[in-house]
Amino acid sequence: MKRVINFLAILLIAFTTACASPNESEPSNSNRETPVVKAVRKIEKAVVNIRSEKIVQRQNPFGEGVFNDNFFNDFFGFSRSYKTQSLGSGVLIKSDGTIITNYHVVFEATKVIVMLAEDQTYEAEYVGGDEILDIAILKIKNAKTEFPTAITGDSDDIMLGETVIAMGNPYGLNSSITTGIVSSTNRVINVGNGYSVFLQTDALINPGNSGGPLVNLDGEVIGINTAIFKEAQGIGFSIPVNTVLRILPEIMTNGRIRMGYMGFTVTEKKSDDEAKLVVTRVEQKSNANYIGVEKGDEIIQVAGIPVSSLQALSNMLRSYPPGSSVSVVLKRGEKTLKGKMAISDYPDNYGIKVLKNNYGLDFTQEGKFIVLTDTDEKDFFQKGDILIAINNKEIKNLKDLNRIIVDSLGEVVVLSIYREKALIRIKLPL
Repeated sequence: MKRVINFLAILLIAFTTACASPNESEPSNSNRETPVVKAVRKIEKAVVNIRSEKIVQRQNPFGEGVFNDNFFNDFFGFSRSYKTQSLGSGVLIKSDGTIITNYHVVFEATKVIVMLAEDQTYEAEYVGGDEILDIAILKIKNAKTEFPTAITGDSDDIMLGETVIAMGNPYGLNSSITTGIVSSTNRVINVGNGYSVFLQTDALINPGNSGGPLVNLDGEVIGINTAIFKEAQGIGFSIPVNTVLRILPEIMTNGRIRMGYMGFTVTEKKSDDEAKLVVTRVEQKSNANYIGVEKGDEIIQVAGIPVSSLQALSNMLRSYPPGSSVSVVLKRGEKTLKGKMAISDYPDNYGIKVLKNNYGLDFTQEGKFIVLTDTDEKDFFQKGDILIAINNKEIKNLKDLNRIIVDSLGEVVVLSIYREKALIRIKLPL
């Protein structure tokens, strides 16, 4: 009996070994399931494809008034409209269907279609955004379900050389994934409309991946990718996610960024070897006055980033809306001074006062028109001039005028003036 039991035990061991041997011969997933794979799994369902449609109007090549007849326009094909499409990516950050993408992906779109990782398609509405920061917020229309969302990290806590993953969904073909390292955490670049701050990586970012997330190995979004330099091979740029999160409530509430008020004005001084920003005026009882900023101080850094031009300062402050605060470094003689300055709303009619104080321009509302009633710049302006637009944005009332001037401080604006049946455009530095 004992021999029979021993024989059965041997058979059982042999059977168990035979069953286990095929699994042992298969390759283990332990070496393949890298930190990159694990990070991608955490976020891939929150990465979406974005298809935006835009109607483009083809203009009469001979200009207005030439062959300006329906017959000629139809016959020669003048003034026809046609539909164009652009593709990009985005990332879901709220379960209600709120999506972050690049502004240029949905610029002037008449219709936006979002495709999720599992091929569901939805129409989305444009909530708001900012062209200079290249950030736009979309929201899926008539959402009746909760959507997968990404987790955001801290873009102020990034290590040089840290492995990152650039993700996108450029053509509705599910994930496009490239890896690289962080080359710079504060790369300041002139992108055509001023200086902005980016994360720099050697992870490849194709145009179709614009608006997709840059992800760390914990699967957290640390940036929003932007393909701003098509010719820059091997270099990718990403908007820090902390910048996006600072302006997100502002865009969700107002559809745009409101510029914040600090209480000082500056001028840009240039020499052969350097440029610098010098404080020319400090408003009484302002935030700048409160922390001790004085006329003649040189602004060295804002938010840890060197600034030496009005455009750089303006762009930097775009990502610090009213209610936030920002660190500043000043130089006064041989002393270096540091402080933290609160950002608040501009006082009422501040933009209108800027025009009055700097150029002696005094506008008033007369019926439907904004009319110039006084000016110190008589070589360029005349009493009775009607202000039509600023930077091609229509001015309907003094509130519009004030808002656009405030939003454009530090820039050169173009005023469209109607005078004696003629349209005149005048450039004005603010």
